[in-house]
Amino acid sequence: MLRITDVKAFTVQSNFEWGFIRIYAGDLYGTGETAGSPLAINNVIPYVRKLLIGEDALKRNRILEKLKYAFSYSGTTVYFIISAIDIALHDLIGKYLNIPVWRLIGGDRDEVRVYVDAHASKSMEIVDAALTEVFPDWIKQYGDKTRFETERMSTLTEPMVGRISTQQWNKDYTPENYAERAREIVNEGFTAVKFDLDIPTPYLKDYNSRSGQLSLKDIDYLTSIVKAVREAVGGDEIDLMFDLHWKFNINTAAKICKALEPYRPRWIEDPTSAFSSLTLNMDEINLVTQKCCVPIATGENLFTYYQFKDLLKTGISIWTPDLTKAGGITEGVKISELASLFDIEISPHNIASPIGAMAAAHAMSVANTFGGVLEWHAHDLPFWNDIVKPKRRIIDRGFIRLTDEPGLGIDLDMDAMKKIWSDFEI
Repeated sequence: MLRITDVKAFTVQSNFEWGFIRIYAGDLYGTGETAGSPLAINNVIPYVRKLLIGEDALKRNRILEKLKYAFSYSGTTVYFIISAIDIALHDLIGKYLNIPVWRLIGGDRDEVRVYVDAHASKSMEIVDAALTEVFPDWIKQYGDKTRFETERMSTLTEPMVGRISTQQWNKDYTPENYAERAREIVNEGFTAVKFDLDIPTPYLKDYNSRSGQLSLKDIDYLTSIVKAVREAVGGDEIDLMFDLHWKFNINTAAKICKALEPYRPRWIEDPTSAFSSLTLNMDEINLVTQKCCVPIATGENLFTYYQFKDLLKTGISIWTPDLTKAGGITEGVKISELASLFDIEISPHNIASPIGAMAAAHAMSVANTFGGVLEWHAHDLPFWNDIVKPKRRIIDRGFIRLTDEPGLGIDLDMDAMKKIWSDFEI
């Protein structure tokens, strides 16, 4: 028996909010993460502690079933917490058995290809759980080492994504600057990169933005960005993806897909609001895939393999689950097995710290239809590698290489964490 003795949690503001959960079995512990929107973590942990203390961590399935029933009235938000617990249990069990998670779950892929989510010529703004721009204290500490957008939003009280945000164009959104960013990333050894196209153009009208439409001049401008990026990376050996963040209506999405087709994007992601978990509309998603001539990707806001099962009837050929919210490593393996049955590509969304990123990499080791690209949203975060031990470059020339270190293979460096967030304790 590996009896659970305590559960602790702490949330920090990074480029997104990262919520860490640590499960103890005496002096041994495992660490998990929920990334992006750990809204309920502080309120839920007292209940989780009551439910988990005394349980055998090796009976992971029993624990997960217990949590699902315990939070039946709490909605899908609780899956942020369950995901972190599942990752922590895998880390704990791997350490106890002295085996890496990827071998524990039967994986065979020991190299996981990574793509950079570049946003534009800088990384996307630093955001909190409401996707509104914030300016954490560590910005002063790292100064010029950071490279985040700060000039796009007209107000700080609106979310970065969707149709309600009021945005203004600036030089970060020129084709030339996109192209330069693409060249930099490819020169670092990455073979895949994703850019955002839900951006202001010099021609954008507020009345169009609110209804999810673009003018032909807007679409031509976005197309010029994609053309510049494709030409900058030197041909078709580099995979290019473009994220629309639930911004547009069906007709505009179809026009964008048609305009971008000559530049052969690997995928277009989340083109209409139907793809958001708050407004998930399978019928509209089906219409989008019928009208669009390039592969469509979605899934970062879906929970459990049950919701991914519902995508089967929509024509979506690329699934992008975020394992720090969809259910952790356990659910990630289930989603990948379902994808494999229908030969659907799985390429996880990832806005996490190294803990969540490594969890996704371990899960993809066993995924038969892993598309070869795991997202990395922290390219311009100067401390991403510094906050873990043992010290090594986790992503090297576009790959995460899984080792035989037990558990996730990395741990949080408490001293490094406290240098950034002085009150960090877990």
